[in-house]
Amino acid sequence: MIEKIYHEYLEHKNEENRKNRYDGNESWYHASGAGFCSRKLYYESVEQAVPSNPPNEKSSRIMRVGSIIHEDIQNALIYYNNINNNNINIEPNKINIAVQSVKKFDTEGEIKLPEFKVRGFYDIFMRDCSASNTDSINRLYDLKTSSTWGFRQKFNKKNAIPLENRNHFLQVATYGLALKKKYGNLDSMSIIYYNKDNSDIREQIIPNVYLDKARKYWHSINAEHARGLPVFQLGTSPAYSWSCGYCQFKDHCNPPKF
Repeated sequence: MIEKIYHEYLEHKNEENRKNRYDGNESWYHASGAGFCSRKLYYESVEQAVPSNPPNEKSSRIMRVGSIIHEDIQNALIYYNNINNNNINIEPNKINIAVQSVKKFDTEGEIKLPEFKVRGFYDIFMRDCSASNTDSINRLYDLKTSSTWGFRQKFNKKNAIPLENRNHFLQVATYGLALKKKYGNLDSMSIIYYNKDNSDIREQIIPNVYLDKARKYWHSINAEHARGLPVFQLGTSPAYSWSCGYCQFKDHCNPPKF
Protein backbone atom coordinates (compact mmCIF):
# COMPACT_ATOMS: atom_id res chain seq x y z
CA MET A 1 0.00 0.00 0.00
CA ILE A 2 2.74 2.47 0.99
CA GLU A 3 4.66 1.73 -2.20
CA LYS A 4 1.57 2.47 -4.29
CA ILE A 5 0.85 5.72 -2.43
CA TYR A 6 4.45 6.83 -2.88
CA HIS A 7 4.35 6.09 -6.60
CA GLU A 8 1.14 8.12 -6.99
CA TYR A 9 2.83 10.97 -5.14
CA LEU A 10 5.83 10.82 -7.48
CA GLU A 11 3.51 10.86 -10.49
CA HIS A 12 1.89 13.97 -9.02
CA LYS A 13 5.30 15.63 -8.49
CA ASN A 14 6.42 14.77 -12.03
CA GLU A 15 3.24 16.18 -13.54
CA GLU A 16 3.56 19.30 -11.40
CA ASN A 17 7.14 19.76 -12.60
CA ARG A 18 6.12 19.20 -16.23
CA LYS A 19 3.41 21.86 -16.04
CA ASN A 20 5.64 24.38 -14.29
CA ARG A 21 8.56 23.94 -16.66
CA TYR A 22 7.29 22.79 -20.01
CA ASP A 23 3.65 23.78 -20.56
CA GLY A 24 3.58 26.08 -23.57
CA ASN A 25 7.18 25.28 -24.49
CA GLU A 26 6.73 21.79 -25.91
CA SER A 27 8.38 22.65 -29.24
CA TRP A 28 11.65 23.73 -27.61
CA TYR A 29 14.46 21.20 -27.33
CA HIS A 30 15.51 20.25 -23.80
CA ALA A 31 19.11 21.18 -23.03
CA SER A 32 19.34 18.04 -20.89
CA GLY A 33 18.89 15.97 -24.05
CA ALA A 34 22.19 17.14 -25.55
CA GLY A 35 24.31 14.29 -26.85
CA PHE A 36 21.58 11.69 -26.60
CA CYS A 37 19.49 10.16 -29.37
CA SER A 38 18.52 12.51 -32.21
CA ARG A 39 15.32 10.55 -32.86
CA LYS A 40 14.32 10.93 -29.20
CA LEU A 41 14.76 14.70 -29.46
CA TYR A 42 12.65 14.67 -32.62
CA TYR A 43 9.81 12.70 -31.01
CA GLU A 44 9.95 14.92 -27.93
CA SER A 45 10.06 18.41 -29.45
CA VAL A 46 9.23 18.22 -33.16
CA GLU A 47 6.60 15.48 -33.32
CA GLN A 48 5.64 16.04 -29.65
CA ALA A 49 4.65 12.40 -29.34
CA VAL A 50 3.11 10.95 -26.18
CA PRO A 51 5.72 8.75 -24.44
CA SER A 52 5.00 5.08 -25.11
CA ASN A 53 7.26 3.87 -22.29
CA PRO A 54 6.97 6.14 -19.24
CA PRO A 55 9.26 5.41 -16.26
CA ASN A 56 8.21 2.45 -14.12
CA GLU A 57 7.82 2.67 -10.36
CA LYS A 58 11.42 1.78 -9.53
CA SER A 59 12.84 4.21 -12.09
CA SER A 60 10.66 6.98 -10.67
CA ARG A 61 12.02 6.33 -7.18
CA ILE A 62 15.62 6.34 -8.41
CA MET A 63 15.11 9.67 -10.17
CA ARG A 64 13.44 11.11 -7.08
CA VAL A 65 16.52 10.35 -4.98
CA GLY A 66 18.55 12.44 -7.41
CA SER A 67 16.01 15.27 -7.18
CA ILE A 68 16.11 15.25 -3.38
CA ILE A 69 19.92 15.50 -3.34
CA HIS A 70 19.75 18.34 -5.88
CA GLU A 71 17.22 20.21 -3.74
CA ASP A 72 19.26 19.72 -0.57
CA ILE A 73 22.47 21.09 -2.07
CA GLN A 74 20.64 23.99 -3.70
CA ASN A 75 18.92 24.82 -0.41
CA ALA A 76 22.35 24.89 1.25
CA LEU A 77 23.50 27.47 -1.30
CA ILE A 78 20.39 29.57 -0.74
CA TYR A 79 21.18 29.40 2.99
CA TYR A 80 24.68 30.74 2.33
CA ASN A 81 23.27 33.51 0.15
CA ASN A 82 21.11 34.58 3.08
CA ILE A 83 24.11 34.57 5.42
CA ASN A 84 26.11 36.67 2.98
CA ASN A 85 23.24 39.15 2.63
CA ASN A 86 22.80 39.31 6.41
CA ASN A 87 19.37 37.71 6.24
CA ILE A 88 20.50 35.05 8.71
CA ASN A 89 22.48 35.78 11.87
CA ILE A 90 25.21 33.30 12.84
CA GLU A 91 28.29 33.49 15.03
CA PRO A 92 31.18 35.26 13.22
CA ASN A 93 33.65 32.42 13.77
CA LYS A 94 31.29 30.04 11.99
CA ILE A 95 31.21 31.97 8.73
CA ASN A 96 33.22 30.09 6.13
CA ILE A 97 35.76 32.18 4.19
CA ALA A 98 34.07 31.11 0.94
CA VAL A 99 30.88 32.78 2.06
CA GLN A 100 32.65 36.09 2.60
CA SER A 101 33.96 36.24 -0.96
CA VAL A 102 31.18 34.63 -2.96
CA LYS A 103 28.37 37.11 -3.40
CA LYS A 104 25.70 34.96 -4.94
CA PHE A 105 24.69 31.47 -5.99
CA ASP A 106 21.85 31.31 -8.50
CA THR A 107 20.07 27.95 -8.60
CA GLU A 108 17.59 26.34 -10.99
CA GLY A 109 17.82 29.19 -13.48
CA GLU A 110 16.21 29.05 -16.91
CA ILE A 111 18.25 29.49 -20.09
CA LYS A 112 17.16 29.89 -23.70
CA LEU A 113 19.04 29.71 -26.99
CA PRO A 114 16.40 30.98 -29.45
CA GLU A 115 18.66 30.48 -32.47
CA PHE A 116 18.56 26.72 -31.80
CA LYS A 117 15.18 26.65 -30.03
CA VAL A 118 16.84 25.12 -26.97
CA ARG A 119 15.65 25.69 -23.43
CA GLY A 120 16.75 24.31 -20.07
CA PHE A 121 17.49 24.86 -16.40
CA TYR A 122 21.00 25.00 -14.96
CA ASP A 123 21.67 23.78 -11.42
CA ILE A 124 24.14 26.31 -9.99
CA PHE A 125 25.64 29.54 -11.32
CA MET A 126 28.14 31.23 -9.00
CA ARG A 127 29.03 34.91 -9.37
CA ASP A 128 32.02 36.10 -7.35
CA CYS A 129 31.95 39.89 -7.27
CA SER A 130 34.34 40.37 -4.35
CA ALA A 131 36.22 43.65 -4.06
CA SER A 132 39.52 42.07 -5.13
CA ASN A 133 38.14 41.40 -8.59
CA THR A 134 37.47 44.05 -11.23
CA ASP A 135 35.05 41.78 -13.08
CA SER A 136 32.88 39.06 -11.62
CA ILE A 137 34.14 35.48 -11.78
CA ASN A 138 31.38 33.33 -13.18
CA ARG A 139 31.34 29.58 -12.58
CA LEU A 140 28.74 27.07 -13.73
CA TYR A 141 28.09 23.84 -11.84
CA ASP A 142 25.85 20.90 -12.62
CA LEU A 143 24.86 18.24 -10.09
CA LYS A 144 24.79 14.57 -11.05
CA THR A 145 24.01 11.60 -8.84
CA SER A 146 25.62 8.25 -9.54
CA SER A 147 25.76 4.68 -8.29
CA THR A 148 29.03 3.35 -6.87
CA TRP A 149 29.63 1.39 -10.07
CA GLY A 150 29.26 4.47 -12.27
CA PHE A 151 31.35 6.53 -9.87
CA ARG A 152 34.20 4.02 -9.94
CA GLN A 153 34.11 3.82 -13.73
CA LYS A 154 34.56 7.57 -13.98
CA PHE A 155 37.03 8.14 -11.16
CA ASN A 156 39.00 4.91 -11.50
CA LYS A 157 42.49 5.14 -10.00
CA LYS A 158 43.87 3.81 -13.28
CA ASN A 159 42.66 6.95 -15.03
CA ALA A 160 44.87 9.97 -14.46
CA ILE A 161 42.01 12.09 -15.79
CA PRO A 162 38.36 11.13 -15.05
CA LEU A 163 36.53 9.68 -18.04
CA GLU A 164 34.59 12.22 -20.07
CA ASN A 165 30.84 11.87 -20.36
CA ARG A 166 30.04 13.50 -23.70
CA ASN A 167 26.33 14.06 -23.15
CA HIS A 168 26.88 15.47 -19.64
CA PHE A 169 29.52 17.85 -20.99
CA LEU A 170 27.35 18.96 -23.91
CA GLN A 171 24.40 19.53 -21.59
CA VAL A 172 26.33 21.78 -19.22
CA ALA A 173 28.05 23.57 -22.11
CA THR A 174 24.59 24.33 -23.54
CA TYR A 175 23.77 26.18 -20.32
CA GLY A 176 27.19 27.78 -20.57
CA LEU A 177 26.51 29.18 -24.04
CA ALA A 178 23.45 31.05 -22.78
CA LEU A 179 25.10 32.29 -19.59
CA LYS A 180 28.22 33.48 -21.41
CA LYS A 181 26.01 35.39 -23.83
CA LYS A 182 24.08 36.97 -20.95
CA TYR A 183 26.99 37.88 -18.65
CA GLY A 184 29.82 38.33 -21.15
CA ASN A 185 32.16 35.80 -19.58
CA LEU A 186 32.15 32.28 -18.19
CA ASP A 187 35.29 31.31 -16.31
CA SER A 188 34.64 27.63 -15.69
CA MET A 189 32.18 24.77 -16.01
CA SER A 190 32.11 21.76 -13.69
CA ILE A 191 30.03 18.73 -12.83
CA ILE A 192 29.66 17.77 -9.18
CA TYR A 193 29.15 14.01 -8.98
CA TYR A 194 27.45 12.66 -5.85
CA ASN A 195 27.72 8.95 -5.06
CA LYS A 196 24.25 7.93 -3.84
CA ASP A 197 25.62 4.83 -2.08
CA ASN A 198 28.33 6.36 0.12
CA SER A 199 27.86 10.15 -0.30
CA ASP A 200 31.31 10.65 -1.84
CA ILE A 201 31.51 13.89 -3.85
CA ARG A 202 33.90 14.64 -6.72
CA GLU A 203 34.21 17.55 -9.11
CA GLN A 204 35.03 17.20 -12.81
CA ILE A 205 36.09 20.24 -14.84
CA ILE A 206 34.59 20.60 -18.32
CA PRO A 207 37.00 21.96 -20.95
CA ASN A 208 35.82 25.25 -22.47
CA VAL A 209 36.14 23.71 -25.93
CA TYR A 210 32.76 22.09 -25.22
CA LEU A 211 31.08 25.46 -25.62
CA ASP A 212 31.89 25.32 -29.32
CA LYS A 213 31.03 21.62 -29.45
CA ALA A 214 27.60 22.33 -27.95
CA ARG A 215 26.96 25.09 -30.49
CA LYS A 216 27.87 22.76 -33.37
CA TYR A 217 25.79 19.95 -31.86
CA TRP A 218 22.57 21.97 -31.71
CA HIS A 219 23.20 23.41 -35.17
CA SER A 220 23.46 19.85 -36.55
CA ILE A 221 20.31 18.75 -34.69
CA ASN A 222 18.31 21.63 -36.16
CA ALA A 223 19.62 20.92 -39.65
CA GLU A 224 18.93 17.19 -39.37
CA HIS A 225 15.40 17.62 -38.03
CA ALA A 226 14.56 20.13 -40.78
CA ARG A 227 14.83 17.14 -43.14
CA GLY A 228 12.44 15.02 -41.07
CA LEU A 229 12.76 12.04 -38.72
CA PRO A 230 16.43 10.95 -38.53
CA VAL A 231 17.33 7.49 -39.82
CA PHE A 232 18.71 4.86 -37.47
CA GLN A 233 22.44 5.28 -37.12
CA LEU A 234 24.40 4.13 -34.08
CA GLY A 235 26.27 7.09 -32.63
CA THR A 236 23.48 9.60 -33.20
CA SER A 237 20.20 7.66 -33.42
CA PRO A 238 20.69 6.14 -30.91
CA ALA A 239 23.81 7.66 -29.37
CA TYR A 240 24.53 4.43 -27.46
CA SER A 241 23.44 0.85 -28.16
CA TRP A 242 22.09 0.40 -24.62
CA SER A 243 20.04 3.60 -24.50
CA CYS A 244 16.99 2.27 -26.39
CA GLY A 245 16.13 0.02 -23.45
CA TYR A 246 15.66 3.08 -21.25
CA CYS A 247 13.93 5.35 -23.78
CA GLN A 248 10.42 6.63 -23.12
CA PHE A 249 9.68 6.39 -26.87
CA LYS A 250 11.01 2.85 -27.42
CA ASP A 251 7.76 1.24 -28.61
CA HIS A 252 6.82 4.31 -30.64
CA CYS A 253 10.24 4.27 -32.31
CA ASN A 254 10.54 0.47 -32.71
CA PRO A 255 14.34 0.47 -33.10
CA PRO A 256 16.31 -2.44 -34.57
CA LYS A 257 18.87 -4.33 -32.49
CA PHE A 258 22.26 -2.66 -32.46
